[in-house]
Amino acid sequence: MKMANSNITKRILAQSIKELVQEIPLEKITIADICKDYSMNRKSFYYHFRNKYDLLKYIFQSEFMMEVHQDTIGKEELFYKLCQYLYENKEFYRHVFRPHQHNYFLLYFQEVIQKSVENNVADLMTEYDNKSDFYIHFLTAGITNAIQRWITDINPQPPEEVIAQTSLLLERIGMELAQER
Repeated sequence: MKMANSNITKRILAQSIKELVQEIPLEKITIADICKDYSMNRKSFYYHFRNKYDLLKYIFQSEFMMEVHQDTIGKEELFYKLCQYLYENKEFYRHVFRPHQHNYFLLYFQEVIQKSVENNVADLMTEYDNKSDFYIHFLTAGITNAIQRWITDINPQPPEEVIAQTSLLLERIGMELAQER
């Protein structure tokens, strides 16, 4: 029963911050703000999360990462599902991805992208071992920045267009790498 209550509390806190970012910039939202609308105390929040960015990680993990089984789908499908999820939740993520001084969620998101790049690109970089770290960091920064710019746009393109443009770009990069060999 305690686990069920814990999940309910987490979902309530998640709903609260989702509502708040529509009205208040993320960097100005306090733990007291998150707890206020649902008459929770700060102890309840801190029992489950260290800070509001930990709550944002929980939202992303529970709504996307736990729902998508990365081991069973291809990298194209994973990228499509990520873009689809962000697009479906664009009103929330537009605010979450907005740049500000201490956006720890963005750092977490970049780590997620980097792990995916490492898992999906490392096998292509065998001939470039001495440069593979550079390529991984370069691609991670580029993908993270592109997603951030896309989802924070007032009218982001549909995921299908983003996927098509990204696929075309990656094909061209692949062709260039193949010519270097």
